[in-house]
Amino acid sequence: MTAEPPPTSSGRAFDCALVTGGPRCGCVLDAPDLTDDAIAARATDKFIWLQRASPRGRAAARSGLDGLLGHVRSRGPSVLVSELLRIGIILRILGDDPADADETDSLLAEFGELAELDGDTRRIGELAVLRAQRTITFGHGENALTDAAIGLAILGELDGPGPGEDPDRWAPLYSRTLNELVRVLLKLGSHELADEMSQRAIAVAEAGGSTIERLIHQLNRVRLQQSWALRLERGGRDAAAATRFVGAARTAPAAAVLWGPAFGRAPGQGPPAAQECSVIGTAYALARPGPDHLDLLCGLQEMAHFLDDRIVLAIATARCLMTDGRASDAMAALAPLRAELTDDTSEAVLALALHREFAAMDGIASGKGGRSDALGRYAVALEGELWALREARLTALRSHSEHHRLAREHGAISAQALQDPLTGLPNRRALDMRMIEATTSTVGQPCAVALIDLDRFKDVNDALSHAAGDAVLREIAGCLRTTLRSQDLVARYGGDEFVVVMPSTSLPTARAALSRATEAVAALPPEIGAGVTMSIGVVRAPLDGQPSVALAAADAAMYRAKRAGGNTVVIGIVAEPAEFAARTAGNPSGRVMSTVTSSAVVPPE
Repeated sequence: MTAEPPPTSSGRAFDCALVTGGPRCGCVLDAPDLTDDAIAARATDKFIWLQRASPRGRAAARSGLDGLLGHVRSRGPSVLVSELLRIGIILRILGDDPADADETDSLLAEFGELAELDGDTRRIGELAVLRAQRTITFGHGENALTDAAIGLAILGELDGPGPGEDPDRWAPLYSRTLNELVRVLLKLGSHELADEMSQRAIAVAEAGGSTIERLIHQLNRVRLQQSWALRLERGGRDAAAATRFVGAARTAPAAAVLWGPAFGRAPGQGPPAAQECSVIGTAYALARPGPDHLDLLCGLQEMAHFLDDRIVLAIATARCLMTDGRASDAMAALAPLRAELTDDTSEAVLALALHREFAAMDGIASGKGGRSDALGRYAVALEGELWALREARLTALRSHSEHHRLAREHGAISAQALQDPLTGLPNRRALDMRMIEATTSTVGQPCAVALIDLDRFKDVNDALSHAAGDAVLREIAGCLRTTLRSQDLVARYGGDEFVVVMPSTSLPTARAALSRATEAVAALPPEIGAGVTMSIGVVRAPLDGQPSVALAAADAAMYRAKRAGGNTVVIGIVAEPAEFAARTAGNPSGRVMSTVTSSAVVPPE
């Protein structure tokens, strides 16, 4: 969720024409000339802008965002694709249109595939949070518990960026994801857990977030305190509720200080934040309701766009009207939302608070002084049951989260046994398991197997150091993982050798893909790749054959690539079982070394 920014025009070169006051969005036409950073900036600005735009403006902005996503998709998987997918998912969730549910699911699936492909733990946690948001909006909150628990387990355990991630870029992304988790927990009524995540998010944002990111976290902190207070009131815990209302009012000034600077205003420029932001204005009104807040609250009616903010604003307005003896006007302030919430379950916790408020004021306005004794007893019993259900939900969330954490911990230990510690790639043991599958299962046929040996890698170790050589291995491993397809297994075979298992891939297709990987490694800057290139041999794995036969044939083809000068890919063929046995006599490993003549294993060219 955003901080409800006022419409502004920053005048930057990469601004969207629609956002700066133009009649239409031209981002799709501009996209080929924009950098990734400029595309990301346009998408973010457009996403913020459309939340306050007219229906026509929102449609145009959404079309522009979808167009940008289509453009970056055409360039292949990337972090930028993931970011635009995230924005597309959230804007559909915010739209709360059931017709968007299926499309949201498709975007979530794509987002998840990219997160898994990159092995990005933060984005995997964010996927769980987005799924929970989707379920709350288009389904039922109870069904979101599992995804919320998974997000809580993953994001609550993160303590820093992964290998190769920029800490300065990671911190704001992590705090943003925590912010999304806080919103989900609030909708589920799990204020205690939301409080824990909110404090963590603020700490991360204060250490490395932008002004607007810090503002968003402070505003969500206010929202948390207000929602919690209203929930406590329903449970008859009035003293605790008053403390939370005061806490919201004390947090509001921290948000107000950030409001102007977040939108590029000089100190003292523009109206006070409380006149533009309903979250800040209602914090003061609910802490001490009175008629003196009414002009401010009425002026905020057009500023509140999110349903939760509108509910809290309506309750604050009604309470201030009640202190002025205007019970009928107080009910009128609540009535429109009361009708709107009849079929909307996306804000169940706050909706109950509003209905309770209306019922209490109805009794006063009717001259009955409140509810009948029987109805009052029923309401108390019902709220007691709801409180018990809330406690059960909180316990279930904690239990699910701990279960998932332990499962991930066990999975991580199991994964470590199959992972090369230097490169993070699957190791020889994992490769052996995959090769057995490739040579015994009809699924994924034809299956290509490639053996990669680095050219001039020994020179790096000799001329620089083994530490420099390790760094080159890590970079090349990352390049292979990024360049090849997600379905391809890239494993470290040992030393400076790698093996790629490519299911459902013909040899010409495999050679083309491996050639692209070869070009990518050769193009690495000298300070990263140290001038190292790759020699690759690739063969078709024989079905019902031994894995060692395929690896031996790929090895022989790789040596032919070496003799051709390296930095190339050579296709080989697998020897017949009898021929293979004769060649490997006296070689227990079954590996065919360079003494094997290439003509025996490589088809004529």
